[in-house]
Amino acid sequence: MGKTSIWRFISAVVLVLVVGSGHPSSGPGTAGDPFEFLAPTVVVSTAQRQRLERDEPIVQTLPKGDGQLAVFVATRLDAPPDVLVAWTRRIAELKQSRFVLAIGRFSDPPTPADLHKLSLDERDLEAIRECTPGHCGLKLTASEIEALKLAAESGGEGWHEAVQQEFRRLVVARVNLYQTGGLSALPPTEDRKTPKHLEEAFSSILAKSPFLERLPNVERWLKTYPKGEDPGIESFFYWSKEQYGRGKPVISVTHVGIVHPEPGVNLPAVVIAGKQILATHYSEGAVGLTMVMPDPANGTSYLVYLSRSQLDLLRSPFAGMFRGALEDRLERNAPEVLRGLRARLESGHPPERSPNTQSTSPDEDR
Repeated sequence: MGKTSIWRFISAVVLVLVVGSGHPSSGPGTAGDPFEFLAPTVVVSTAQRQRLERDEPIVQTLPKGDGQLAVFVATRLDAPPDVLVAWTRRIAELKQSRFVLAIGRFSDPPTPADLHKLSLDERDLEAIRECTPGHCGLKLTASEIEALKLAAESGGEGWHEAVQQEFRRLVVARVNLYQTGGLSALPPTEDRKTPKHLEEAFSSILAKSPFLERLPNVERWLKTYPKGEDPGIESFFYWSKEQYGRGKPVISVTHVGIVHPEPGVNLPAVVIAGKQILATHYSEGAVGLTMVMPDPANGTSYLVYLSRSQLDLLRSPFAGMFRGALEDRLERNAPEVLRGLRARLESGHPPERSPNTQSTSPDEDR
């Protein structure tokens, strides 16, 4: 991989993470500290609190994990927690940007029609024709690779559309399989010689998130879904196709849970948990938490995003170089991304749709 290709790769991964990094802080949380909930994973220093009081965002890279990159970003928020919930339900509008090529919520149950706006780009189509288990340009399971190659081989002159339709069917099949048996039901991806189980990546991610023990219903939902599914957790699935810089477009599927924790000291007012169950490039597993953290001492609220991802490039021989470059780019890009999200929330609830405007899915206006 040449130098230019490396930087394109790094730029793509940085923006896929959608958050930023900073310099680790030190010192214990204090009584009444709204960020104490995240300790010891995240500790916000006095200097960082002062930056927040000056209405400046803070970003922080968390301690390194095995092939993982974890980042924390926070800013003040002048909006009630229910605004974050309302915008999350309208996920396609919340995430709308020049980087998002297509996005939509799945129906319940999901159908291929939910993906009518989703398509693989030409590079991925060509990569599929060359795919074999253990050597593939997309993160797919062995059965998915075989099904897509069969569609390409039997599609004749219309093989492009045959592969597109089969890919949409396979995406829905993966969501259905996950809904039935959880992560343990999903076969490993076999884009490289060593198969990667999503359940193993996810377990490793959660092991480095001990603060979730303070929200047992969230931890249980993340770990055991669909077993022990909590009726108090509103959830849905969405898909997206996103491209950043000159990197490869990433098609992903995310399971979202909306949680209103019981009132408690130093607990978030609302938690939006995002659990990745498919990504065609870069990521082997990811969990993202978006939270509104109130500070009863001064009436201020903070918008917080915490993400931990397991990335294939951080398992390469050049992991050290990649990590340093990723952290540097994250630190420079994160504030802009967070300010955009904050501005959208502070604009108020999403605008009402006109009677002639249809939702992305039947559930979206709940």
